[in-house]
Amino acid sequence: MMTSEPIDIDSLIERLRDDEAARRRLLAALLPQEFLALPLRVDQLASADAQYGERLARLEQVVERVVDAIDRLQQTVQELTKGQQELWAAIAELRQTVQELVKGQEELRASVAELRQTVRQMAEELGEAIRRLTEWQITAEQRLQSIEDRLGRLIGWRLEENYAKHAYAYFGNYLRKIRRADPEEIFETITAKLKPEEVKDVSRADLILQGRLRSAPEQDVYLLMEVSGRIELNDVTRASRRADLLTKAGFPCVPAVGGEQIDPAVEERANELGVAVAVDGDLTGWETAFYRRLGRFS
Repeated sequence: MMTSEPIDIDSLIERLRDDEAARRRLLAALLPQEFLALPLRVDQLASADAQYGERLARLEQVVERVVDAIDRLQQTVQELTKGQQELWAAIAELRQTVQELVKGQEELRASVAELRQTVRQMAEELGEAIRRLTEWQITAEQRLQSIEDRLGRLIGWRLEENYAKHAYAYFGNYLRKIRRADPEEIFETITAKLKPEEVKDVSRADLILQGRLRSAPEQDVYLLMEVSGRIELNDVTRASRRADLLTKAGFPCVPAVGGEQIDPAVEERANELGVAVAVDGDLTGWETAFYRRLGRFS
């Protein structure tokens, strides 16, 4: 049996400090394989821990963002909830307004119906009033027309009498022995020579005078006058037509119109038709009327 020399521990320790390879062999001989792998495992764990720390940091950031998002979402939800509450309040107010509008519309319809009924009644009353007023107006116009007709006849009668009474004042320069013509003598003759409607036309003349020409003392002539307060165009045409009928029946006749006033246009037409005009004491157009119809006696 070999006797080993005693080991100098201090020398060994000193050598191991300086010789890393020896130190590893010693550890490999003394320690199990798992223990030798422990530093590598520690390094791996340290690396994994560092990666875990980074992941944890990123996760914390994600969590913070999620928390922020949740906070914003909660705020949004709160705002939406508040908005929804305001919306419901607005809807309730709108419903109330609609109900009031519907009620107001119903009241308006009732008022319109009542107004229509009132208007209908007023229209009926107004129609009745207008009918009565129209009847009264027609009656008044008829009465006024009757009064005007009577007044016209009175004025015409007065003017006829005036021209008959003062015939010399108007026609004395051209005629003498002026008098009203004998109606019986005239109508006995014209009835035999004129048509019935022509006889009727002449019979409606306002005034027929008879006289003798101063330029031909033995020649009887007749003067047919239409008399009116205001001389109108139809007075002129009637005098012209009726005088021509008398002349046609054998009574040489000069037409004339007399009155209180005459429009210039009517007077001009009288001159065109050869009708003398006696107004307000003056006589115009005699020469034209005489020579146009009885020029053969001049």
